[in-house]
Amino acid sequence: MGICATRPASRPEMRGSAAGLPVRVLHRRLPAGEREDSHVHAFSELCHVESGRGVLFSGNRQAVAAAHTLTILPAGTAHALAADSGWACAANLVHFDPSALETAEAVAAWEGVARLAAAGHSSVSLRGAAGQTIEALIHRVATLCRQADHSGEATCREVLGELCQRLLRQVRDSRVGTPARPARTSGDVPSLATSRPEIEQVLSYIESNLTRPISRQDLARQAAFAPSYFSALFREATGTTIPEYINARRVRRAQELLRDPQTRVSAVCYAVGFRDLSNFNRVFKRLVGQTPREFRRAVLGEGFDDEGEAGAPDTGGGAALVGD
Repeated sequence: MGICATRPASRPEMRGSAAGLPVRVLHRRLPAGEREDSHVHAFSELCHVESGRGVLFSGNRQAVAAAHTLTILPAGTAHALAADSGWACAANLVHFDPSALETAEAVAAWEGVARLAAAGHSSVSLRGAAGQTIEALIHRVATLCRQADHSGEATCREVLGELCQRLLRQVRDSRVGTPARPARTSGDVPSLATSRPEIEQVLSYIESNLTRPISRQDLARQAAFAPSYFSALFREATGTTIPEYINARRVRRAQELLRDPQTRVSAVCYAVGFRDLSNFNRVFKRLVGQTPREFRRAVLGEGFDDEGEAGAPDTGGGAALVGD
């Protein structure tokens, strides 16, 4: 599946912006096949993809923009986000002026991040505990912006500085930054997750069946491989195990549903394929760094009242997947 740029991109949803604060966070959702117009701005940007798949074009390079990735865009970098032709793409755009960084450690960290990005290491994986911490910091910045409280400016600068320092370690120490590839001029971008059609087929099957129990045998059958061989192939292609991938996709879909204040947390749990509310809470917190209720309050505001959720039924069925 490649990129199709035949439709104009929708306007970004402003999720958090406060006058006087040194940073703002916008939420951008591109339907499948849409691409932004290339643009440049005077502030730096961190493009954090929450869900879906796409490509981030920056300068004469392109970087994978799949779920759990972050692309570093120093000020003055021409860039455009495009969604894969088969997937929508949702991203948080963190805009800030590096001059807002107050401590020497934070300034040095951002300078290091910018140098690595200029050298081609602009796309960063956020999988694993360290990446989850970075994602949690991004959500924290968004929450502070949304509060639009000038008294929170110091906290916002502090969180932004910690984000830059952790991002530098993620790129440099963990060796997860990979050189971006030269951009193609034809717009014919290859599939992002893997070049193997069997894995592409399986990923599509997972996305269409998240609400149902999914076993390793089901997926191996889709790819026409023996289960044990398919497990190794899947991990090689995606960088994660089958249960980890399915849980991550379910949690990402849950994050989208939790933005609707009318939908109960318990209903979200079952709607995304978990059959045990306590297990859903545990997996969600492990991947996001917050419980579903904490995430919802961060997104909808501290004033949101979810009273009545605590007594939600628990069917005790566990997550609807079989271990790898």
